[in-house]
Amino acid sequence: MSGLRKGYSRFFGIFYDKFMYSLEQKYLMQRRKKLLSGLKGKILEVGVGTGINLQFYSQNDIEITGIEPSPHMLSQAVKKRDLLLLPDRINLHEIGCGYPEMQNLIQPASLDVVVCTLVLCTIPDIQLALDRFVEWLKPGGKLIILEHIRSHNSLKAKIQDVINPLWEKLADGCQLNRPTDKILASSGLLKSNEEYFKIAIPFYQAEYTKPFN
Repeated sequence: MSGLRKGYSRFFGIFYDKFMYSLEQKYLMQRRKKLLSGLKGKILEVGVGTGINLQFYSQNDIEITGIEPSPHMLSQAVKKRDLLLLPDRINLHEIGCGYPEMQNLIQPASLDVVVCTLVLCTIPDIQLALDRFVEWLKPGGKLIILEHIRSHNSLKAKIQDVINPLWEKLADGCQLNRPTDKILASSGLLKSNEEYFKIAIPFYQAEYTKPFN
């Protein structure tokens, strides 16, 4: 993928869970559980981060591949994975979705689900990433999304634009003002359901399906 970052902040990776703790406990944990607990089949989690989602997947009929380019986050995900009852069903890799090695890791039309939670904001070329997801999903396969997005209010969006350069440096490349919901609308995937909500800034959760033709 063009523009891939090779360096990741050790500080950000180590303190991410502490930084996000209150937000997760009050707002996001139940949404993650609702989105993930019923999933089955072969799943790719993009940007597995510190492994916060791993606890919510079913223990049955599931095979998870988690990818994460930050070694500082991945080391924490490995620890969380190893505490689960069936860690052999969760394979974690230090890699980003745009790296050439992904062609060997994931075959075309081989996935039942792709999961992206708070990660599409950090991927340098989101359109290329979505093209890969479409390629990797089976017909009828799902893309699960939970992301913060650019505000639809023009004034609030401009405030995000002003804050973004500093935020990007502090948050390991996160783009505070990325219009992920609008980008997904032209992905070629079919929207099954969606929900907008706010936690200081706008958030978006949704399920998309790869068409059969």
